[in-house]
Amino acid sequence: MKVWLLYLGLIALLLGCDDDFESLAIQDDASVLSLNGTWRLVAYEDYRQNEIITKTEENSWGRDVVITFDDTTDPFGINGQNTTNSVFGSFDYTERRSIRVPALGSTYVNQPEWGNLFNRLMRDELTFQINTSYLKIYNEAQGLAALLEKQ
Repeated sequence: MKVWLLYLGLIALLLGCDDDFESLAIQDDASVLSLNGTWRLVAYEDYRQNEIITKTEENSWGRDVVITFDDTTDPFGINGQNTTNSVFGSFDYTERRSIRVPALGSTYVNQPEWGNLFNRLMRDELTFQINTSYLKIYNEAQGLAALLEKQ
C-alpha cells in the first residue's frame, strides 16, 4: 500500500512539473507567414534540464536580447543586440515553420548566460511558432527553445 502511494505521489509530482514546463506555449497563427519584425527575448525552455529560464539580473546583467528579422533583403537578415554584444547575420526559410541560420556573427565578448544561451539556440535547423504578439523558436538538436515578444 505504501509503495502504491509513493508511486502515485511521484506521478503527480512529474505531471505537475510538466504543466509548469509547458506554460510558455503559444498559439501558432497560420496566417502569419513572416518572421519580419523586432523581437525581445522573454524566456528560454531547456528541455534537457526540464526547466524554464527567465531573465534575472544575475543571468542577464540587466541587458536584453532584442533581434530583428528582415526577409525583405537578399539574403534575409538578422541583426540586433545580444546582451552586451551586437549580432548580425542571415537566415533562410527551409520549409513551413523552419529556418536555417547559416551565418550569425557577434563579438561574444564578456557576455552573460542570457546571451550565451541565445548563441546556443541559433545553431542548426530551427523550427518556430508565431502569432502577432509572440515568436517561439525551437532548436531540437540543442534541446532549447526561446520565447520572444514582438516589439
